[in-house]
Amino acid sequence: MIARIDRLQVLLVVMLAALGVMAVFSAHADWVRQVVWVLLGGAVYVAATFHDFRRLRALAPALYAGMLLMLIAVHLIGHTALGARRWLSVAGFPLEPSELSKLALVIVLAAYLSRTERMSWRVFAGALALFAAPAGLVLTQPDLGTTLVLVAVTFGVLFLAGARPAQLASLVAGGALALPLLPYFLRGYQRRRLEIFLDPSQDPLGAGYNLLQARIAVGSGGLFGRGWLHGLQGQLGFVPERATDFVFATFAEEFGLLGSLVLLTLFGTLLIRALRSATLSPDRFGELLAGGTFVMVFVQVVENVGMNIGLLPIAGIPLPLIS
Repeated sequence: MIARIDRLQVLLVVMLAALGVMAVFSAHADWVRQVVWVLLGGAVYVAATFHDFRRLRALAPALYAGMLLMLIAVHLIGHTALGARRWLSVAGFPLEPSELSKLALVIVLAAYLSRTERMSWRVFAGALALFAAPAGLVLTQPDLGTTLVLVAVTFGVLFLAGARPAQLASLVAGGALALPLLPYFLRGYQRRRLEIFLDPSQDPLGAGYNLLQARIAVGSGGLFGRGWLHGLQGQLGFVPERATDFVFATFAEEFGLLGSLVLLTLFGTLLIRALRSATLSPDRFGELLAGGTFVMVFVQVVENVGMNIGLLPIAGIPLPLIS
């Protein structure tokens, strides 16, 4: 298996991870922990290359059960930060099960849908049931951003698995009907974020502060940027959560429009290689696994960058491999 590794894909991941460490260091965050997680992720990647990915299909039920148990544990013994209960403490390290649930759901849906060639309404309903349990637990933390990623992953995997137009249309219609209920699952500050999205100047020191400061940082970067470690908005702490949700704003300030385009080009190329992996997969499970991973990364990149430049509402989604 190791001889079939996409070397360009590995190079792209390494480059993005290196930029992520630079961004976290510039944000005066715990860059050592970032390096540790990058090394751990690399070790898992190397270990995975020695195993047949198709073994994951047999492990899917256990992964699903473990995912639900961790999400339930968050509600029972998790600790609260930034207005939401999302974290567990494992051996002194904070663990956010909702982040793991994204990849777990990709594996579970790929395993389930790969067992049939025909997307019947019964199979379609089964996939929605697999999605509903973790999505409900994540939404009530509350974590709207991760819930949106789970929605996108489910829709994308169903599409790639051959869902009928009527089935996909039913999802869209159901989402539209459920939209008015969304505010009841959100905290006050989250509802205010959605209300202030179109005009953050209505509350420049409150709900609109994050978005306004992110816009200022992105704009002040200009074409070439202020240089690494020289971004005023980021270095002086005006940009909030500058190592996580708003890491792109600090990156854009320091590396400018050209640097941001390079970053997005790296992501775009990585996503293209993910689609290539799907087309080269030897079976349906591999196709859906690679395709679901593509959707998961794509949605997070679009949402994180979009909310940093004011095109999408703030949803608290990290930038993969960077934040």
